[in-house]
Amino acid sequence: MALYAEVAVEAARGIARESYTYTVPDGMDVVPGHRVTVPFGRRSTYGFVVSLGTDEPGVETKPIATAGAEPLLLPHQIALARLVADHYWVPMIEVLRAMLPPRVRSSGSAGSAPSGRQTRHTRLLEMATGPAPAVEQIDLTDEQRAALDVIATNSATLLHGVIGSGKTEVYLAAAERALAEGLRVLLLVPDISLTPQLVQRVRARLNAPVAVLHTQLTELERAQQWWRTRRGQAQVILGSRSAVFAPIPRLGLICLDEEGSAAYKQDRTPRYETGWVARRLALVTGARLVAGSATPSVVTYHQAAKGEMALAKLTHRVRGHDAEVELVDMRDEAAEGNRQPLSRRLVEVVTQTVEREEQTILYLNRRGLSTFVMCRDCGKSVQCLGCSVALVHHAEIDGLICHYCGYSRAMPSVCDHCGSRNIRGLGMGTQRLETMVKRIWPSARVLRLDSDIAKGPDAYFRIWEDFSERRADILVGTQLVARGLDLPAVTCVGVVDADLPLHFPDYRSAENTFSMVAQVAGRAGRTGRASRVIVQTSNPEHYSLRCAAAGDYEGFYDAELPARKAFVFPPYAELAVLTRTDREDARAAESAREAAEALAAGLLKEGIDGIRVMGPSPAFIHRLRGEYRWQLTLKGDGLERARHLAPRGKGWSYDIDPAT
Repeated sequence: MALYAEVAVEAARGIARESYTYTVPDGMDVVPGHRVTVPFGRRSTYGFVVSLGTDEPGVETKPIATAGAEPLLLPHQIALARLVADHYWVPMIEVLRAMLPPRVRSSGSAGSAPSGRQTRHTRLLEMATGPAPAVEQIDLTDEQRAALDVIATNSATLLHGVIGSGKTEVYLAAAERALAEGLRVLLLVPDISLTPQLVQRVRARLNAPVAVLHTQLTELERAQQWWRTRRGQAQVILGSRSAVFAPIPRLGLICLDEEGSAAYKQDRTPRYETGWVARRLALVTGARLVAGSATPSVVTYHQAAKGEMALAKLTHRVRGHDAEVELVDMRDEAAEGNRQPLSRRLVEVVTQTVEREEQTILYLNRRGLSTFVMCRDCGKSVQCLGCSVALVHHAEIDGLICHYCGYSRAMPSVCDHCGSRNIRGLGMGTQRLETMVKRIWPSARVLRLDSDIAKGPDAYFRIWEDFSERRADILVGTQLVARGLDLPAVTCVGVVDADLPLHFPDYRSAENTFSMVAQVAGRAGRTGRASRVIVQTSNPEHYSLRCAAAGDYEGFYDAELPARKAFVFPPYAELAVLTRTDREDARAAESAREAAEALAAGLLKEGIDGIRVMGPSPAFIHRLRGEYRWQLTLKGDGLERARHLAPRGKGWSYDIDPAT
């Protein structure tokens, strides 16, 4: 009896078809998950077996050419890939690609054997695989033990704990239980900033081999760590968002740290959200899921409040106490003659902290020397040639850079529009803030941490190590400093511009503002030392800032929910953004208009109610990398009912559950 294989084919990525049928030659042993080479048109390509069967396909089939020695993907990964592909409206091959490091995907074997040319490892891997630090004996609090009991009796749990309440200790205690049962553990973090400290604690607490899956590793190291995971040589897997696709046999526990972080959303195809995928991974493997945060997303907290997942709370810090948070109204500063970006109160508190030989974190979520360069005479800013955004001034090249496409140019001496020489950099990025800090506090040792600095596998690690070992007094940074840092000498935190997220056209703007301020404020007060947080804002009356200053998540949630309901945003509706890109603006706009009309007509004709078509409208960044973008937004329930009506073809992309 002939055996047929459904294969997701690499060369067919741009085609909507999910798979192609091939004959399995006699004597070839393949199972779902095998990487195979197959004929495709006039060429040969590779693909992945997603199912096998004996039913005649009714079409002429070609035989599989070759198959790998062992399947790369586990059965539960194939099931997960189907769920992710269906939910995010992408071909299955795109999800399968995301499950494999580039070297493994292209060769099928890279990294599976020791490398004779490898002379060193990334510092993070050295920490993960080197000698374990001394074991620290931890006695759980009553709240932590109660949370552990909730986790043990539920398939999915939201662990909502105030900052410093010991959520990580609950993860590790749950991991100890899973390891004792012969199961494996997946620990997910949103940012590289959380990884070194978590690796340290995992190594100190869990007597188990650890694998690290992170984009900051070299490609060879990612392949090697992937193979350690696939072969069951690692019992604890720690990584960022892509680690949710790791090939983990006998998975028993998934911990999603800092649930709700925007960093969990993938910005390239497939545009998955790690929390959503983690829940489906728990479903297909039977593993328990723990999603923890002091600032969970409104959607997740709403689900827990409705009983769709268990809720465990940690309401007290295990050590230290909350820092005192002050909201400084920058309108008053301006009225009193202070035009500088740092308020007098923030300068005063940082000065006191430096004099006490304690540490300070200054947070500003904008990179660069200045955020834009503008002519004071005609008011025009210097724009990217391929994107509808202003260029950012960077000191390291003494020029301007686009943060979206990488285009760069020299700092102009005259305005491109009117020829005026009255052209200046305005706004403030972390580079200018660093320069200002060094000028105000010349005796202080200053470090900067942003994605311009944290390039390369060891760059972040070195900065974190220097600051944690108190070789610096002030750390200036973007979101990389906002979460997870547990440094006892930090007694002062300054949020330089708390209003920035509020100005974005995003239904989550208030949520992002609350989360940002609450999280960065939590970096102070980790011990018993008196600590202070200064939040600079021009909107001190906004509920997100007032609640963040008070550490009142429930108050923020209660204030935010009515607006979400009134405007029918998640959790009261699903969202999908369909984007049409083209080199010609008019062509993109016309195509988007035609698609909107066809979608609306199709929904009406088929009697699909509860879905609203909005737009088309220009994207927030209208021109990106030389292409114009127009968008349609679908809002409602059960959006998968409209998938077959969605426009297809070159130039269209989908973002289901968009982060903004």
